[in-house]
Amino acid sequence: MVCHRNPQGTLPQTDPGADWPRLPRPIPPRAATEVLVLAVLGASLAALACTMGIAPRSLLTPVVRSADLASPTPFGLPPEHTPTPTPPETPGPSPTPTALGGGAGELVYHSGPTGDQEIYRLDPAGGPPINLTNSRGSDLTPRHSPDGTRIAFVSDRDGDLDIYLMNANGSNVVNLTRNAALDDSPSWSPDGDFILFSSDRDGNQEIYRMRADGSGVLRLTVNLAFDINPAYSPDGQQIAFASNRDGDMDLYIMDSDGGGLRRLTDVAGRDEYPAWSPDGEQIVFASDRTGNFELYRISAGGGTVENLTNSSAQDGSPAYSPDGTLIAFATNRLGNYEIYSLDLATLEVTRLTTNPDFDGDPGWIPG
Repeated sequence: MVCHRNPQGTLPQTDPGADWPRLPRPIPPRAATEVLVLAVLGASLAALACTMGIAPRSLLTPVVRSADLASPTPFGLPPEHTPTPTPPETPGPSPTPTALGGGAGELVYHSGPTGDQEIYRLDPAGGPPINLTNSRGSDLTPRHSPDGTRIAFVSDRDGDLDIYLMNANGSNVVNLTRNAALDDSPSWSPDGDFILFSSDRDGNQEIYRMRADGSGVLRLTVNLAFDINPAYSPDGQQIAFASNRDGDMDLYIMDSDGGGLRRLTDVAGRDEYPAWSPDGEQIVFASDRTGNFELYRISAGGGTVENLTNSSAQDGSPAYSPDGTLIAFATNRLGNYEIYSLDLATLEVTRLTTNPDFDGDPGWIPG
């Protein structure tokens, strides 16, 4: 096992097949036994750390792998779980966008250093990004409601990862889940009445549904594996998600009530972050099936997988534009993780943000 630092210069990781930011999350109760084992091995690990010039404490921190997280985080840094008071609302530092034509719409995404990410709104056609949250801690994975008036997002501002709701301008923030578990990956139903999310509140990652006000939480998957990244189909009848229930992390589709399960991909590697095309015919996703994460597309009915990107970097967190012509995604192809767009007609990419901090988890604002 080779221990090395990730591109952000933070804690080491032990997965030789990945070079994205993968930081430890808080240790869930089920991992207590593993922590005790690591403590017993502390002396030898400390010696190894000294040899490699790494702080021994960092090696004793359990590295939670993709399948163990509330949401795998190649393209969205997990937060430091140390909430602090929210400062007065003032404009934050703004990345510089690159102009983009086509009228595909505006974007939201999270940006900032580890432990202090904020949610920004960006018009790719020009103008500085707008900081919508301005809170201490990490605000992640913003997703607009279908009518564009509200944003569901993930935050640790109350001590652990919960799903929050705010108005599109960042006002009226409400904690919807208020659970000691890790709640992550919100996805709106097309009518705006429900929000899907993943949670380990029952021991392992499962898919849940709640009303947009946080009431009526219903568990949709019951499996000993990890079910993550839920995404409603445009007609609200189906849900795509990622799961390792058959070994590798693959894509699955189920009915909106949790029934009618079928497997969409079956290949060695990790297929994650499914996103539906606006017409519901295609699903784009990220996969490391060839070594590094690239973007792929497959018919919602299954069939041949099309490779959309081909770089030596990590490309992930894809999101279709409302008009279906572009895909926004996060990538580190120039070193730092930034937001790019992919033109589906030409497969050309355009960089949208230029920022020394991490930019990830883009989502389009409905047109």
